[in-house]
Amino acid sequence: MSQPASIMAPLDLSGPALLAGTPGHEDALVLGATRLLSAGRPEDAFLLADRACRLSSPPPAPSLALRALSLWRMGEKTEAVADLSRALAGDPGDPVVARAALQLSAGGAEMPDPCDLLVQTVQAHDLLRLSVARLLASGRPALARFDVMDRRLTGWLVWAGNAASVELSLENAEGERAHRTLAAQPDFPLAPPGARGAFIDLALACDVHRWTLGLPGETEPLASGSLWPRSSAAISPLEGRVPDLVPARRPITILVPVFEDFEATQDCLRAAVAAKSESVRVLVVDDASPNRRLKLLLDALAARGLIDLLRNEANLGFAGAVNRGLASLSGEDVLLLNSDAVLPTGALPRFADIAYGEADIGTVSPLSNRGELASFPSRADKAPPPMPDEARRIDALAATLQTGAAVDMPAGSGFCLFLRHDALAAVGLLSTLYGRGYFEDLDLCLRVRAKGFRNVAAPGLFVPHGGSRSFSDGRAALVAGNRRLAAKRHPHHRDEAEGFAAADPLRPFRSRLEAALAPPAGGRLVVFGRGDPAAKEHLFRLSRRSTRWLALEWRQSGGGLHLAFRADDPAAIPQSLDFAEDGEWRAYLGALRPASIDLVGPPPPEPLFGALTVRRAPIDWLLEGPGAPALVAPFQAAKRTFWRRLQTADEGTHRLLSETVRIAPQKLAGKIERDRQPRPVTRPTLGVLLPTLGPREQTFLRALSVAFRSELPEGLVLGLGRALDEDALFGLGNVFVTGPVRAADLTLLAAQFGLSALALPPMAGGHALFERLRAETGLPAAFADPAARRLAPAPHHFMDPTARDRDIANALVDWFADCLPPPPA
Repeated sequence: MSQPASIMAPLDLSGPALLAGTPGHEDALVLGATRLLSAGRPEDAFLLADRACRLSSPPPAPSLALRALSLWRMGEKTEAVADLSRALAGDPGDPVVARAALQLSAGGAEMPDPCDLLVQTVQAHDLLRLSVARLLASGRPALARFDVMDRRLTGWLVWAGNAASVELSLENAEGERAHRTLAAQPDFPLAPPGARGAFIDLALACDVHRWTLGLPGETEPLASGSLWPRSSAAISPLEGRVPDLVPARRPITILVPVFEDFEATQDCLRAAVAAKSESVRVLVVDDASPNRRLKLLLDALAARGLIDLLRNEANLGFAGAVNRGLASLSGEDVLLLNSDAVLPTGALPRFADIAYGEADIGTVSPLSNRGELASFPSRADKAPPPMPDEARRIDALAATLQTGAAVDMPAGSGFCLFLRHDALAAVGLLSTLYGRGYFEDLDLCLRVRAKGFRNVAAPGLFVPHGGSRSFSDGRAALVAGNRRLAAKRHPHHRDEAEGFAAADPLRPFRSRLEAALAPPAGGRLVVFGRGDPAAKEHLFRLSRRSTRWLALEWRQSGGGLHLAFRADDPAAIPQSLDFAEDGEWRAYLGALRPASIDLVGPPPPEPLFGALTVRRAPIDWLLEGPGAPALVAPFQAAKRTFWRRLQTADEGTHRLLSETVRIAPQKLAGKIERDRQPRPVTRPTLGVLLPTLGPREQTFLRALSVAFRSELPEGLVLGLGRALDEDALFGLGNVFVTGPVRAADLTLLAAQFGLSALALPPMAGGHALFERLRAETGLPAAFADPAARRLAPAPHHFMDPTARDRDIANALVDWFADCLPPPPA
C-alpha cells in the first residue's frame, strides 16, 4: 500500500494539550485553537474551535470567533462571516472576538464595519487604537467613550487634527449646560498619527445625560451622544426580611416604561388599561420618547384619567425610567411590564394569588413565548408572539389547567414581573449599574432571593412578548457589557440557570398545556422508536423539502409505554408533549388528523401499533438496515399488510428487500447531488459517522486508532457526532470527536475538515444518512452493505460485519491508504 508524506505537524489530542475529561476542557480547546492559528495551522485550529462551539448552546463567542478565523484562512469566507456575526452578537467586547472582527473586516469580509461597536465595548488599548484609526481615516472627526458613575465622568476622547484642546459640553435633564476645556495629552495611546486625544475624569455637580464635543470657536460639533448615569446607591443593602406569615394584600400598580414602537405600546396599554380597577392603576413613564404619535397617545390617555403619566426630559434607560416610577409609589405591589408585552384578561388576580400563596414568594413570572427560563412552547426562548386570539386561548387554557401552580426558578424576567411590596421594600430600586438596560431585572431578582424571598414561575399565566425591539442600534454592546457585569456580581447564577434548564421543572406544565391545545392538522405523522437514526434523517429530508411533519417518538420503560410529540417548527406546538398514561395519549392521537403516517423502523408495541393501524390515514413503512426483512416477515406470514407503501431511503436496504420479500419496496424520491467540493487534503483524515451512541461504536474507534497508529501514524480518525466515552478516545492521541452534529451540518463539516474518506461503523444504523453524506461529498466510503454484498464498486469499500473489530479496522486502513493521493514528487 502507498503512504503519503505527512503534510502537517502532528496534532496532539491527548493529555494537557486538551485536558480531556476535565472541567477546563473547553478553555483548553480555545487555547489550543489560538496557538494553532498563530502557528499557521488553520485546519487544526478549526478542529478544536469547532468542537468548542458544539459543547455549549449557544456556542461561546470566543469559540465562534476562532472558528471564524480558521474558516477565513481556509478560504471558507461565507461561513466565516456567519460565525463572526454570531460572535459579535454574543460578546463584541471579548478580545478574541474583537481581534477576529478587525482581521476579517480588514481582509475584505462582506460585513458591516465593526469598529463603531468595538470602540464602545473593547477594553484593550491595542484593539481600540486600531478601531479608532480606521474610523478617523474614514472621515470621522472625533470619537469618545464616556461613562457616568456616581456623578463622576470617566472615559476618553480622540479628535482628528492637531488642535491643542477641545470643548466638552455636558447637558443635564433640565437642559442646563456646563462647558469644560480639555487639553490634548502628549503621546495619548489611543490617538493614531495625525490625531490627538485625552483621558477624562471629572467630578460632576449633577447627573448629565448628553455630551457634545467641539473645537474652540467653532459652532459645528465634532461629535455628540447620550449618557445614562449609573449609581451604586441602588444596590446598597436595605433592611428587610421574609415575613413569618403571608402579608395582607396591597393595591397594584402596573408600571410601564415606554420609549418607542407605537403599535406595540398601544396594544400593551390597551390591555393594561382594561385591567384598571379601584385597587389597580396604570403608571406610564415616558422615557423621553422621540415618537410624536406615542407622545400624543400618552397625553390623550392621561387626559382621560386612564393612566398616570410621568415624563422624563432626558432618556434614563430602562432602570432609570422604572426607578422614577418606583420612587413615586407608597408600598403597593408592582407589575413591571414592558411596552411590547400584552397583559391577558384576568391576569392580575392570578399574579396576586400566586404572590400571596406563601409567605416567602417575592416575584412571579408568567409563561411567555420569550420568557427566558419560563418560555413556551420552546425552551430556546426564540418563538415569535402568537396571534392575539391564539395568545388569549393559550392563557385561558393555562388558567384552567394550572391555576395556583408555582415553580421555583433562579430568577424571573423583567418584561412582565410581579413584585410583592415587601420583597421590593427589602431590595429598593433597580440597580442603575447596568446603564441603559439589560440584566437589571436579573440583578433585582437575585437580590430579592438574597433577602430570603423566592422567585417563582406561574404556569397558569401566559403573556405574549414581542422581545428585543428596543435598543436595536446598540443591543450587542449593551448585552455583552452588562452580561459580564452581571456575571461578576452574581458568579454562581449561570451554573444555576443551566441546572434549572437541564432539570426543566416546567416541562410537565408545558406538556399539559400543549395536550389541551388543538393538535396541528394535516402534514405527516412520523412514528419511530427513541433515537432511531433513520427517523432523524427522514425528518431532516422532509424539512429540507418543506414538508410539514409531527414526530411521535416512543419508548418502553418500566413496563410502560412513553410517547413524546414534537412539531417541525421549534416555535410551534407541541415541543414538550409527553404521555405516560394510556388514556391521555389515546385522546390526543384520536384528535390528530394527519394526511399520512410514516412508520420508521420496528413497529411500536401494542396498544400504540393498534391505534395507528385502525386510523384512516394511510401508513407508509420506512425500513433501513439488514434487519428489515425480519420485520416484514411476520406480517407476510400472517398475510396482514397494514402499509400503503414499503419504503427505503438507502440503496443497500432497497436491494436487500427487493431480493428477500415478495413486495417490491419503493425508494424514497429525491435526487441527492454533490453539495460542494472537498478541501485539499492536509492530513490523512478518515471521517467516521456516529449516528448512534453505544459501546460498539466506542470499541470500533479504539480498533481504528490501533490500526492507524501501526499503519498510518500521521493519520487522524475523526468521529462525526458524539461517542460514549469521548475522554477515553481523546487519550488515544489520534482520535478526535466533534461533539453533537446536526444532520444539516454534516456535508459542510466534511468539506471543512478536509476529509479523505468516510466510514460508517458496521454495527451502527444511519444507512440513509450515510448514503446522503457520501453522495453529497463525493468521498470514498466504507460501510457494511445491508444486502450483505462483499465487493463494493470503486472507490468504495464494504466491511464484513461478522469479522472482529481488529480485522475490520486493519482492512479499512489498507483501503483508506490506497484512497489517499500519492506523495508529492
